[in-house]
Amino acid sequence: MGRHLLLLDFDGTITQHDTLDSLVSLAITAPRPQANDGNDGDDRSSALTALWQEIVRDYVAAHARHVAGYTPPTEERTTLELELAFLESLKVVEAASAGRVSRAGFFSGLSGEELEELGRRAVALGVATHSCSGGDGGAGENGEGNGEKGAVRVRKGLGEFVERMGGEEGLWDLAVVSVNWSGRFIKGVVAGSCPAGDRVRRIVANGIRWPDGDIEGPQELGGEPLATAGDKLRAMRSLREGLEEKKVAYFGDSTTDLPCLIEADLGVIIAGDGESKLLKTLRRLGFEAPHVREAGAESNLVWAKDFAEVLRSGVMDRIQCEACV
Repeated sequence: MGRHLLLLDFDGTITQHDTLDSLVSLAITAPRPQANDGNDGDDRSSALTALWQEIVRDYVAAHARHVAGYTPPTEERTTLELELAFLESLKVVEAASAGRVSRAGFFSGLSGEELEELGRRAVALGVATHSCSGGDGGAGENGEGNGEKGAVRVRKGLGEFVERMGGEEGLWDLAVVSVNWSGRFIKGVVAGSCPAGDRVRRIVANGIRWPDGDIEGPQELGGEPLATAGDKLRAMRSLREGLEEKKVAYFGDSTTDLPCLIEADLGVIIAGDGESKLLKTLRRLGFEAPHVREAGAESNLVWAKDFAEVLRSGVMDRIQCEACV
């Protein structure tokens, strides 16, 4: 029997927080060949940092305006169709922000290898600034935010989860599906967090083109940017092609993961508690997602705090047994 497909979101699922600020912050301060423009490195970093802060403020404001002006409003979107239409409408906001980031030159001159190294460095900073390593790349049980500038911390249990699920004796092929701007940065974070990180065999995410630093989409989407929930679903379906008889498990934490979680044979929501935005959205749409400790054999949507809880629950063993039938 062939292996089944296990897909992991990155920001907020593999990691404890969104990592775009870490990626940009580390890229800004990464060594570059000296430019003959009369400015020293500190001046350049300060200018780019101020520009990044402006882009973040503008994005938050544009997102809030879009949500406030969208019809129907949140409380009236009680079907999956209505919610997916809203999520797809956010593409214009995401595209505008990504365009500004490309034009800003945060990543210009950085090769793929250097972006991977930024990912490993981000994990090392996370370990250095967090005492609960537990063999999981510095992950604690809780904790949102980056700590030291550029630091990334992964979810508790990630290392053991990747090793067990992606082992040769297991049934799962592991892959990442992410709206993050750099698949190579993701690869560096996974490698820096997990001794068995090479068992994540594929990363479907946007890329940063060398040497101009522009953001480009993955081949699974024909080079179109991966930015919305609908884009993630299309990427998942691309990976699933030819696997009609195989099981697909999907792990995610945000509304961009919503359609993938629902369409997968098993959807696992990663959340700090039962009141996350995604879990509230699912309840509004009529979907039940019990905690993994309380999930029955019929539960196709469940939630857990981290990968350690998933492993303790045995939910993956259940679906593996189903897959063997």
